[in-house]
Amino acid sequence: MLYRNVIVQKSLLAFLLRPHTNKEVRRFKTRFNRYTGKRTSKLQEKSSDSLQNVVKTSSFSNFVELCVISSGGPGTPKSVILVTSNGSFVFNCGEGTQRIKNVCFKKFARIENIFITNKSWNNLGGLYGMSLGLAVAGVGKVTVHGPVGIESVVQRKSYMMLYDDINTKLDIGRQSKAMTGFENSDLNIAYVPLLPDKKEDLYNPPKDQESTSPLSQQLLSFYTPLSDPDCTYAYIIKPNPRNQVVNYQTCIDLGINDVSLVKKLHDGENVTLSDGRIMCPDDVLTEKEIARPIIIVECPNEDYLYSLLRSEKLSECQGDNDNSAELVVHMSSYNMVNNPQYQQFIQRFPSSTVHMFLHEKTSNMISEGMIQLQSILNMVHPDIFPRIHMSKQQTENYQMENYIMAKPFMRYSYRPKLGISDELCISDDIENKMRTKLSKDEHFMKTVTDYKSLLSTKQFENNKSEYPEVAFLGTGSGFPGKFRNVTSFLINIDEGTSILMDCGDGTINQLYMMYGDKTDEILINMNCIYISHLHADHHLGLTGILLARKAALEKAGKKYTKVYLLAPIRIKRWLHIIIDKTLHMKYYELIQFVPNEAFMREPYRPADYKEEQNPALCQTVRSLLNCKEIVAVPVAHYACATGVSLVHNSGWKIVYSGDTMPCQSLVEAGKDCDLLIHEATLQSDMAETAQELRHSTVKQALDIGNKMQAKYQILTHFSQRYHRIPLIEDNSYHNRFGLAYDLMKVKLSELSVLYDMIDPLKDIFHEDIDLVMQVHTRKKKRSKLIKEMSQNLLKEKS
Repeated sequence: MLYRNVIVQKSLLAFLLRPHTNKEVRRFKTRFNRYTGKRTSKLQEKSSDSLQNVVKTSSFSNFVELCVISSGGPGTPKSVILVTSNGSFVFNCGEGTQRIKNVCFKKFARIENIFITNKSWNNLGGLYGMSLGLAVAGVGKVTVHGPVGIESVVQRKSYMMLYDDINTKLDIGRQSKAMTGFENSDLNIAYVPLLPDKKEDLYNPPKDQESTSPLSQQLLSFYTPLSDPDCTYAYIIKPNPRNQVVNYQTCIDLGINDVSLVKKLHDGENVTLSDGRIMCPDDVLTEKEIARPIIIVECPNEDYLYSLLRSEKLSECQGDNDNSAELVVHMSSYNMVNNPQYQQFIQRFPSSTVHMFLHEKTSNMISEGMIQLQSILNMVHPDIFPRIHMSKQQTENYQMENYIMAKPFMRYSYRPKLGISDELCISDDIENKMRTKLSKDEHFMKTVTDYKSLLSTKQFENNKSEYPEVAFLGTGSGFPGKFRNVTSFLINIDEGTSILMDCGDGTINQLYMMYGDKTDEILINMNCIYISHLHADHHLGLTGILLARKAALEKAGKKYTKVYLLAPIRIKRWLHIIIDKTLHMKYYELIQFVPNEAFMREPYRPADYKEEQNPALCQTVRSLLNCKEIVAVPVAHYACATGVSLVHNSGWKIVYSGDTMPCQSLVEAGKDCDLLIHEATLQSDMAETAQELRHSTVKQALDIGNKMQAKYQILTHFSQRYHRIPLIEDNSYHNRFGLAYDLMKVKLSELSVLYDMIDPLKDIFHEDIDLVMQVHTRKKKRSKLIKEMSQNLLKEKS
């Protein structure tokens, strides 16, 4: 009883300490009644004589809607989510899916099944980030359905072995190999195997070529198409039809007032009324619904066209009958969709079928908040905050009414029958609308004008060199957010040389947003990639970058050159699982690995470290980057974390902290640097929390800059609790620092303008600051009161 009272008192205190909505009040009352034993059954509140009580629980969903998560534009995955009354089902989960989920889809917490069409990184790359996000959201188990070979990705041990400190309870499983489909109370989903030409006839030979050999029959019974490693899955989704229910108004109009008669009619029996009339069930039941299927299909390349055209299961959905597909979601590439044979497949469907196309010619706009934020920053300083490069939607060949070019957040309402809606899609001219709105905001325009006037009165360095240039791709921590993606930035050392520093989930999309048509050139010039440590927000985008770089070189007709990967040695296990075992490539053909330990000096180099060929590799890396010195040091964080110092042949020095608490090793390595890029995850008065998480506060990061005697520093890796601006309580520590934002590019000669930008940004985003302060104050009060109450209860007990 004491324990129950403690819970109730804690909940009551926490609830009363903050403003609350009516919905929160109802939720609190439910919790309160549960603990005090006063919960009232809803069944007791309803009248047993009501006609509504005659309808039994039905095995169908009143709501079925398919939403486009991302349509496959440059740097983005092709993914959709099917939402029903009782759950959500994701189809394909490429890199970047997690960010879109965090921004727009609140129902992802109910995901228990993810379906993969083909074993490509564009379909699988978001599984790890998604699994970690779902675990935090409290989801207990997720089952991944798809081709043989994804086991290595979904197995818990494949990512657990990378992290020393991860502790999630999410159980990620794979569907049984014997399964040919999925079924629950809302719908059933059939797996349709698609095989390349060389194997289609093996499993499905023409009638005149079928083998009657017992051994052949035995082998074919063991090796099914669904178990073939080259198999691609299409999915046929059939929502359970809506049950016929009693039309109460019809009962009243016909004079049927006896509940027992209504029950018999509902159960399918004829009844005789007191006046002699005979009533049939169809007289009072709603019309029977025809539930037509939805198809998800991806044809990876031309080798699969033969299987696609021969599929009996798909052919059954192409006739002009009740089983014809209502909607077909095409995840095949633009070139594949326009292949004559693929067009033949499309044309077999009746004209009533709606075709939705997701491919690389669609939009890559996935975050309205990011576009709006960049528009604001661009008006503050257009050189440091360039406009976003957004891919244009191509609409040729999509003039037919039932041909739909997908956009992110487009919806198809299957039940109720409302069809296509682009109400939630990001407008093509959102940037222009935002700029027009801002230009009419007098306070904003005055703040910007005052800032630009201030800059005009200052003298800046005469050195206007284009290089080095630091381009920030992600400046948030933990999970991707609405305004900040996870950690990554690019150092452009000269015109043809660059190094990528960390690459969290979705980094490739950020590259396309920043560089647009020049992205391939940037990828080709990327000589090195540095991974500070093996936390997901720092390395999940690595595979996407490597594959995009390979594609860029092939597109340019250039010979592939390996990128040098500087990272903790355990990352080789990850690359082996993803690239070798799942994608059936060889990771060592894409990279030249150099462990971070190779760049460490005494006394920080591990005692058991073996040099072998690394001295030569280190010299090669230094030569590639035109650096006379590259030094890595261990820092105070998890997962083999390191910081790094780069000293260029021309004399400039840039230091990156990675994730760390304040530590002396970084101070020593970065002494007298030109630029320190240091994490500042939390606000200055959260030092205790920062220590628990092994991160730094704003003040701690600035103190390190002072100790290091850094000429300038940029703060990054902000907690996602700070939306458009981190909480800088007092920016009088010194005047040699600035704040990092996604898609921000700054040269060494421009660093001094960043400090003068802080006050204008605090003025522009004052509402964000007020909100963070309110939440922080409430949490501090709540923690203090709960702590005091707990202490008092313990005293009473003793």
